[in-house]
Amino acid sequence: MAPVAIKVENVSKKYNLRGGMEGSTISLKEVLNAPFNKLLGRNGHHAAEPFYALHDVSFEIKHGESVGLIGRNGAGKSTLLKILSRITRPSAGRVTLYEHVNSLLEIGTGFNTELSGQENIYLNGSFLGMKVREIRAKYDEIVAFSEIGDFINTPVKYYSSGMFVRLAFSVAVHLTPEALLLDEILAVGDAGFRKKSTEKMKELLGSGATIVLVSHSEDSIKEVCQRIIWLDKGRVKMDGPADVVMKSYLEFINSAK
Repeated sequence: MAPVAIKVENVSKKYNLRGGMEGSTISLKEVLNAPFNKLLGRNGHHAAEPFYALHDVSFEIKHGESVGLIGRNGAGKSTLLKILSRITRPSAGRVTLYEHVNSLLEIGTGFNTELSGQENIYLNGSFLGMKVREIRAKYDEIVAFSEIGDFINTPVKYYSSGMFVRLAFSVAVHLTPEALLLDEILAVGDAGFRKKSTEKMKELLGSGATIVLVSHSEDSIKEVCQRIIWLDKGRVKMDGPADVVMKSYLEFINSAK
């Protein structure tokens, strides 16, 4: 049996939202009374209310496994990836990472927009603990895969979203990831680059990497992932083989229309 790469134990993430009706305004009287309400222990109409983006989520991901996270908007997928990436902490529970994780969650994450593409490749590599000679050995391959060689010395703040994704994905998959977390990032790229990226992910899986992919694309999930975890309202609704879980999810979505 393959060793565990990622272990999630009873993880919850709570946010405090402001109360009151959506679109309501705060009057001058409420503003003036706020310090006195706080002193007297009154929360008032706009008191903070707890909202659980994740609630008691538990699962294990084995080394070399490819897992898709699906669910409607607001289900907790991106929050979970941010916790796995150590960008944010859970309110309760524990995450244990047994492999080095490389994340690509949002366009621009880990990039300095004032620096060139070339400088950002070396910057990201250093964040991952790689030596300069190791990054240099991968550099030409990264640039070739990204297909933005003519702009590699241009500050990335001038890149289009598609160019940004090409470079960010290329860096993420070439700098020796043991576990790779991807959040809808390929939705921005063109069809040709998405196909090439899918093939690269399969190559990584073949070499033993672990991949966790968030996507609304049924095709992307089916092509890359062996297993799917379906999140609904912050909880695990279903966890199993990709074809079985995707079938149930699509039936659920269609019945809700």
